[in-house]
Amino acid sequence: MTAARSKPVWIWLPGSSEPVLAGTFSWEPRLGRFSYDKDFRALEGRLPLDPLRLPLTRSTKSATEAANNGVFGVLRDASPEGFGLALLERKAGRTLDEIDRLELAPGDSVGAIEVGDDISNKIEWSPPPMRQLIDALDNLPDTRGDGAAVREVSGLPGTSMGGERPKLTVIHEGHWWLAKLQDRGDLPHYPAREYVAMRLAARCGIEAASVEFRRAGEREFIAVKRFDRSWSGAGMSRHAFASAHTVLHLGRGEVRGDRVRSYPGFAHELRRWCGAPGVDVVAMQRELWRRMTFNALIGNGDDHPRNHAVLYRNGHWGLSPAYDVVPHPQHGGMLAMAIARDGSAVVSEENLLHASTSFGYEPDEARVDLQVMAQRVMDGWESVLRETGFEPSDISNLVMSFTLAREIAENAVLARHLRPSWETVEGNIAER
Repeated sequence: MTAARSKPVWIWLPGSSEPVLAGTFSWEPRLGRFSYDKDFRALEGRLPLDPLRLPLTRSTKSATEAANNGVFGVLRDASPEGFGLALLERKAGRTLDEIDRLELAPGDSVGAIEVGDDISNKIEWSPPPMRQLIDALDNLPDTRGDGAAVREVSGLPGTSMGGERPKLTVIHEGHWWLAKLQDRGDLPHYPAREYVAMRLAARCGIEAASVEFRRAGEREFIAVKRFDRSWSGAGMSRHAFASAHTVLHLGRGEVRGDRVRSYPGFAHELRRWCGAPGVDVVAMQRELWRRMTFNALIGNGDDHPRNHAVLYRNGHWGLSPAYDVVPHPQHGGMLAMAIARDGSAVVSEENLLHASTSFGYEPDEARVDLQVMAQRVMDGWESVLRETGFEPSDISNLVMSFTLAREIAENAVLARHLRPSWETVEGNIAER
């Protein structure tokens, strides 16, 4: 039987460039415990790691977690997975348990949390410049995959960010960006597909992370600006982050069709996480409906709960910018999260409109927004693709992902007097 192990948990409070000790995480297989530090409880401006599962109350009793092998959701979000975990274990030469993953990860974990005895090592970690990655890709033999460039530039362990594709945090124009490369098992020109989707999302009035498309010889990658970091004269600060997987308190067994793994469920939880005086939660819920709808329009069937999140900024929790949005021509007419409360994830105009009332929409208003978004996808995808240097014929199956958008755009008859209402919404989103 594995004995329980304990590690300090650190957090960057809003506006601070230095972490503070938040508490202690104790773990053994299938059971985790967390208790806040006494000094942290008395600290001005303190912020709970999770306002629902780890609230700051008068009780000093440890919180417990049995789901996800005993790792609290906000700690799981900060733990490396996929490609990052594989590199970390390669360096360590062994399989890492939950505590080791958190302890040995470099200091680029998503959000404001780090776990480990030596916090100075994580603070001092710095990403390589983007130029170094481009040079490594440019000099890589054709026989080697893009992940080899990540290993060369970073010298292992790569990145703490989750996901299966090769990726690396880099510095570009004074900010941290996440470079996402082509994997051997990806659809051809996967970075270009993601770039098109992210740029189209912004054109549809969705708050999406900033992206750039880059080439290195015949290779390509997309750079996504890290929205969980910001800079000031005092240095770099970090923003607290929680994935929809954490917000919904999901385990590892939920699959497509589970009612709990749903957009309506996430919309409901936004009220509990983000509700505060002066905060318009309905506007967030409406934004979430547009993201769900956009994923349906472009065929992004990989919109799982770790590809949505909330972020703490401007003094409150709210939806993070959209990220990891990629069209898939073989998405199967399903989203990864349920559209309706009954667990249905089937992509259709009827299902999207029927669900809209759960997100603060009136059906007629939702229909207009749906039609405008579909039209913008179909009117804009070719010009956005050309920004990458590709022509539509170079990625011929890309438009196959936009089946629903094409159907709605072809059938829609938009009244001109309804357009200003959408433009107003889009303008309000851009100002946030």
